[in-house]
Amino acid sequence: MSAIVYTKPNCHFCGSAKLLLTIKQIPYTEVEIGKDILREEFLDTFPDVRSAPLIIMNGVTIGGYEQLKTHLDDRT
Repeated sequence: MSAIVYTKPNCHFCGSAKLLLTIKQIPYTEVEIGKDILREEFLDTFPDVRSAPLIIMNGVTIGGYEQLKTHLDDRT
């Protein structure tokens, strides 16, 4: 299992999502919006997403931090 985490700078929930993945020993790739991907490209790719982080696990869009917590809790 692995994840992609789309983040933005100075985002508390982004840091919390990365910490949770680290604690659960789930490898992830961080993609910073505005640095690794243009904001416009992110919005074109994910037109319904208006907040960060955005977590995708194994090709499935999970959502933000709260959805990640729920998703991981449901697995145990």
